[in-house]
Amino acid sequence: MDDLDRFKAYSAMTEASRKWVSVIDTKAGFISALCGSAIVFIWTGAKLPEVCGAVRYLALGATAMALISLFLSLRVVLPRITLRQAFGQKLTYSETHKPISFFGYVADTYHPKEHMAFVAHVDAMGEKELAREALEQHYTICHILQQKSNGVALAGRAWLFSVALITAALISKG
Repeated sequence: MDDLDRFKAYSAMTEASRKWVSVIDTKAGFISALCGSAIVFIWTGAKLPEVCGAVRYLALGATAMALISLFLSLRVVLPRITLRQAFGQKLTYSETHKPISFFGYVADTYHPKEHMAFVAHVDAMGEKELAREALEQHYTICHILQQKSNGVALAGRAWLFSVALITAALISKG
C-alpha cells in the first residue's frame, strides 16, 4: 500500500471514529435529560421528599444518584483541549511529528498572527507525513472515545440505581 492509499484508509478510520464520538455525546445528553426528569419527578411530581421516614431517605438517595449521573454525563461532553486531557497523562510525539489535526495543539502552537506559518507547515508535509497524522488522529480519537464511553456507562448505571431508589420510594409511599 502506498502512502496515498494509507492516507485515504487512515482518514476513513478517523472519520468513523469521529462519528462514534457524536453518538456517545448524544447518549450522554440523553442520560442528562433523564436525570433532570428524574429529579423533577422526585421533587415536584411525586413530592417524595415531603413524605416522612424511609420514603424521604430513598428520595434523597435517588436525587443524589441522579445528580451524580448528571455530573458524569456532563463530564463526557466537556471538550478535551490538550493531549494530556485526552490521554490522562503527558503524551510526547517524536521531534518530527506535530499533531496538526488536533485543535488544541494548533491553537497553542500557531497563534492567529501565525496562520501562514501553519499553512506553510502543513503544505510542506508529504503524503507519508499526512498519512501518519491521520493515523495519529485516529489513535487519539479512539482514546477519547473510550473515556467518553466509560463515562456514559457509569452515568447510565448511576441513573438506573436512581430509578431503582425512586421505584422503592413509590412502593413504600403506597
